[in-house]
Amino acid sequence: MSEPNRNEQNNERPAAEREKNRDRGEQNARNAQNPQNAQNAQNAQNARQGQNAQGGNRKNQKNRDRERSRENREKDRERDRERREKENRKKQPPKLQPHPNAGNANKKKAQKGNRADDGRKDTYVYVLDGNVYINLTNKCSNACHFCVRNERASYFGNYLWLRNGDPTPEKVIAALNALDLSAYREVVFCGFGEPTYRMAEMSAVADYVHERGLSTRLNTNGQGSLINKRDIVPELKGKIDKINISLNAASAEKYQPICRSQFGEAGYTGMLDFARECRRAEIECWFSVVDVIGEDEVAACRRVAEMIGIPLRVRAYISES
Repeated sequence: MSEPNRNEQNNERPAAEREKNRDRGEQNARNAQNPQNAQNAQNAQNARQGQNAQGGNRKNQKNRDRERSRENREKDRERDRERREKENRKKQPPKLQPHPNAGNANKKKAQKGNRADDGRKDTYVYVLDGNVYINLTNKCSNACHFCVRNERASYFGNYLWLRNGDPTPEKVIAALNALDLSAYREVVFCGFGEPTYRMAEMSAVADYVHERGLSTRLNTNGQGSLINKRDIVPELKGKIDKINISLNAASAEKYQPICRSQFGEAGYTGMLDFARECRRAEIECWFSVVDVIGEDEVAACRRVAEMIGIPLRVRAYISES
């Protein structure tokens, strides 16, 4: 079969397309005869282009608005993050600031003492502020930042870091007998360690002190029941007349960074439980804090003491000994 000629192909074009081309040709002819029509057509085309340009501008404006909105959201998030960080810093435990001369004084005493007193005897009994103090051990379940034992230096001329082991009750009583006990008000179990590590020895010495007509006091971190894995309050009843419990912070979260208990935050809750049991046993007791924790924390500690139902005493930081 032969290929169709061009005339046949043209005849096959759709009627609508031929009609459209005829209309366009007629319009061009009219425009040629009347320049105003051509101008109107051009204006219409320009208007359409202007509308397209305005549409593009509106789109660009929307994009810019979205970008500014995104930047504002990022700035808001940054402000929120800074606000949270500021609030978290406020919640951090207060940094203890001991007297600026304390560290230097203790270091000098430690250096001098270690050189000059290598042959010294351990101190089991010492006198301070009209009371007799008993030093039973180096052991302590806390490692408080502010504790005077940190330098292992002398304490008001008394070298309390025990180099030759913990004393027996007999050694402590012998040291007591070297004093005129009638000149003193009370005997305090304190020293460089936590006395409740030596419950049996403390009980024996307390009996002797009572026989001599003196009262007894225990200075403790309140973790004795945790240390001994039993409730020690019944054992203290009748042996210890007064108990000073170191509180040091208004919450477990603040207590642990300051006192660094080996029991973690349970050391704080255990101390509060110990205080409650002492109150129930009707043993005279109170909480104490060191003044360097700041006025706000002291006020918060006072509220804790009121909740437990015992008094709070604020004691000054000992900067030089």
